[in-house]
Amino acid sequence: MADVDLSDLEIVDAHTHPYRVEGLLAKGSEGFDTRATFLGEAFSSSTRLDPDLWSTADRLTDSTVMGITIVRWLARHLGCEPTRGAVAVAREAALHEDAVAYTKGLLDAAGVVAVLADEGYPQPPIPAAEFAGTIGVRVYRVARLEPWILARREGSFDDLVAGAEADATEAASDPNCVAYKSIVAYRTGLDVGDPSSSEAAEAFARWRADDWRETREHAKQVRDFLIRRTLAVAKANDRAFHFHCGGGDPDIDLAHASPKGLFPLLVDVQHQPVVLVHSGFPWVEEGAFIASVLPNVYLELSELIPWGWGQVEPALELIVGSVPAAKVMYGSDEAGEPEGFWVAALIARAALQRVLGRLVDRDYVAVDEAQHLGELILSGSCRALHGLSG
Repeated sequence: MADVDLSDLEIVDAHTHPYRVEGLLAKGSEGFDTRATFLGEAFSSSTRLDPDLWSTADRLTDSTVMGITIVRWLARHLGCEPTRGAVAVAREAALHEDAVAYTKGLLDAAGVVAVLADEGYPQPPIPAAEFAGTIGVRVYRVARLEPWILARREGSFDDLVAGAEADATEAASDPNCVAYKSIVAYRTGLDVGDPSSSEAAEAFARWRADDWRETREHAKQVRDFLIRRTLAVAKANDRAFHFHCGGGDPDIDLAHASPKGLFPLLVDVQHQPVVLVHSGFPWVEEGAFIASVLPNVYLELSELIPWGWGQVEPALELIVGSVPAAKVMYGSDEAGEPEGFWVAALIARAALQRVLGRLVDRDYVAVDEAQHLGELILSGSCRALHGLSG
C-alpha cells in the first residue's frame, strides 16, 4: 500500500460532550470499557433502557471488538496486563493521581489539540472554559436549541419564540460559541416542515393542553418553527448549524432520523452551512449523497467513529470518494469517558490512512494529495468552517 503518513497531523474533534472531574471519579473504573461502547453509553443518555439490564451489557463487552481493543490498547498505554481487571485498576490509579493529566496524556497520545463541546448534554450545561480545564486542551462551545425550548415553554407562544431567539442571539455574542445544534431527531423527527407562526401558535396551545407530550401532532410544528427561526439567527451571525442526523440511543425517533427526512429543509437553507452530525450513520449513503449535491452541507464522522468500528473503513471510502474532504470533519461523540477521545482518534487516523493509501494505489490521487485530504478531515475542515483560531 502507498506510504500515506498521517501520524503527525493534529486532530480537532468536532463533536464531544463535557463532563466534570468529580463526576468521572465518582463513576469509578469498573465497567468503564462498557460505558465507552455504544450500548454502554446508551445507559447514561437514554430514558428507555432498564438499568437492570446493565449487567447484561457489561457481560457482552469482552465479546465486543471495541471493548476488546480498548483493553488491549489501554494496557499498552498504561503499562499493565491486557485484562479488564488489570486495566481498570491501572486506570483508577492514574485518575486518582491526576485525572486532568491522565486525560491530557490520552489526548496528546492521539494528537487531539482541540474539541467542540455540545452544551446540551449533560444538563445543566458545563461551560466550555471549565471543560477545557478538565481535559487540558482548547474547547469551543456548540449551543443547543432544545434546552432553551424547555426553559421557555411555560409562558406564551410569543414568549417562547422571543426567548429562544434571545438565547440564540446571546450565544452568538460569545466568540467561543462556534455553532448551534438541534437534536430534533430525538424529539419529533428530522422531517422539519415550514409551519406559519399561527400554525405553530395553535400547535403550542395543543402541546400545552397535552401536558407537553412529545407528539408529532402537537410538538412538531412548534419545534419545526423554532428550528427555522434559529437557523435564521445562525445565518445572520455567520455560525454553522449542526443537526444530530442518524441513529442514537433508544430515545431516538428512529423512523424519522435518517438524512433523507432533512433534505427539504437543507434545500431551503442551502446558502448557509449545515453539519450532519454522525453523517447520518447508519444511513451513511444518504448523508454522503446529500453532501455531494448540496454545496453547504457538511458531514461529521462520530458514531460511525468509533462505534461503527468494522464499518469505518468502508464508510470512509464511500464518503471520501464522493464528498469533498473540505466538507468532512472528524468527531468522536465522547460523552464522559476520556478514553472516548483517544480510541476514536486512534482508529480514525489509522483507518483514514489505509483508505487514502488505497486511493493512491488505484492512481486516483497522489501521495501529497492524499495527505492533504487527510489533514482536511482530521482538522482543517472543522477549523475552516468554524473559524477556529488554533
